[in-house]
Formats: sequence, C-alpha cells, structure tokens
Amino acid sequence: MYNSPVLFDKSITIVNKFTPRNERRKFVVISDQAGYDQAKSFTSEIEGTVPVECLSINGMEDKEEIKRLILSQKMGTQFYIAASWNNAVMIFSLGVEAGLSEAEIQTLIIGPKRRYVYCMKCFEVSEVEEEAEIAECDHCKASLEIGPFYSIVREGYIGYPYIPIGKEEVGS
Repeated sequence: MYNSPVLFDKSITIVNKFTPRNERRKFVVISDQAGYDQAKSFTSEIEGTVPVECLSINGMEDKEEIKRLILSQKMGTQFYIAASWNNAVMIFSLGVEAGLSEAEIQTLIIGPKRRYVYCMKCFEVSEVEEEAEIAECDHCKASLEIGPFYSIVREGYIGYPYIPIGKEEVGS
C-alpha cells in the first residue's frame, strides 16, 4: 500500500539551506513573506545556471495559483519551498497531491516547526514540544511516551500510554 509523503518535523525534505540540484531542468521557488529573503538569496545564487520560476504567496488565499503553477511544470523540475510551517505544509501537500515526490522538493522552514503525537489510548492527535520525549494527550490527558516512529497514516509520532511513577490510575 502506498502512502503519500507528509511534511513533519523530521521530514527528509526539510533542509537548513537549499542545495541546487544541477541534474534538474528547471527550478521553481515558492515562498511566503517569512521565507522571501531566503528565496531571493537562493535565486540570485543560481541565476543563469538553470531556468528559475518564482512565486511569492500571501498564504492560503493563493492555493489555486500554487496548484496551477505546480501542475503546469514539466517532469524534471525541482521545487524549493521557503515558508513558515503552516504555509510550507500547505504548499508541500499541494505538490504531493499534484504528483511530486520527496526527491523533487526541498523545504526550508522559517520559524518553529510543529510536532504531533498520536495517542494510542484515545486515537487523537495532539501538538507537542519539538524535542519532547514524553507528553500529555490534549484529549484524554494520558501520559504518553513519544516513540521514534512517525505514522504517515496517523500524521503523528506514535504515543504510548504509561503510568508515571507517583501517579495512580483513576478507577483502580
């Protein structure tokens, strides 16, 4: 069974600096206001080496324009996303929906990343601190040990319920 790629805090598409993929025929750079400076710097760095198309967005209202741009590209195009977390997830998702693979996308997140944990007790997803190893489920208040595995299907790290030392389970 194939599961489409999902952008998460440790995704292989997230980079600290864009790397030109010279084997590609064309580059498309998409940025929001937060990532504009990084996108502009990258495009000036690669200017003249390969055709480049840039799109600066203002957020969710530009969804149709982003989709149109992605769908109009030929095979062999490399996509670069420089944006805040919410906009990067939106652009990444539109790209995957249009058929892009993780190898065709590099993402530079401006600002904090978001991390989610899937509770194995109540089957809900909660947002947690970026480096947290344990968390409390927002829904059922269970203490969760955050596993190392990210579930593409559940869109979160697997959170295993446990009883912390010093706490008693209610109803026992």
